Amino acid sequence: MTAPPISECALRDALAQFASGVTVVTAQTPAGPVGFTASAFTSVSLAPPLVLVCVRKGASAHDAVVAAEAFGVNVLSERQKWIAEQFARSGVDRFRQVRVRAAGEGEGLPLVEGAIVHLECRHHVAYPAGDHTILVGEVTRASVAAGRPLVHHARRFGGFFAENASRAGAVAAGAPQGGEA
Repeated sequence: MTAPPISECALRDALAQFASGVTVVTAQTPAGPVGFTASAFTSVSLAPPLVLVCVRKGASAHDAVVAAEAFGVNVLSERQKWIAEQFARSGVDRFRQVRVRAAGEGEGLPLVEGAIVHLECRHHVAYPAGDHTILVGEVTRASVAAGRPLVHHARRFGGFFAENASRAGAVAAGAPQGGEA
């Protein structure tokens, strides 16, 4: 007997429980910079250095980002919630009041200042996948800055707080965790 397919609503509710970092993906086009907020981002390979981001086909930035020769991935800091919210909106100037710098020489990729990671990527391949495009990029340059990441969980943004050192030490020493006895 086959189980009935899961509803979009139920799947969305389940996936909202997966905590993830928050990125803004950017590209430079002849018409100017484009970008969007993405939490569907991950590494693919270290050799060659590949990452992927999922771009909703109905997103206003979809065609421009997928067609671009290069794109940037900006991992936002916990102080950049407003940027994540702004880049998630439609019908607004997403770059309004956002400080960016051009990567590389001349008219490079727009990179969000204050992000804790910048990845400059060359378009590697794109795959259609349902209502999204899986965009794979080869990382050509990476930079890391100090700071705490912005996290998305249960349809809300927040910060990440690591366990304190004594708790982490107790876990490493084999002390019981959670409901374990």
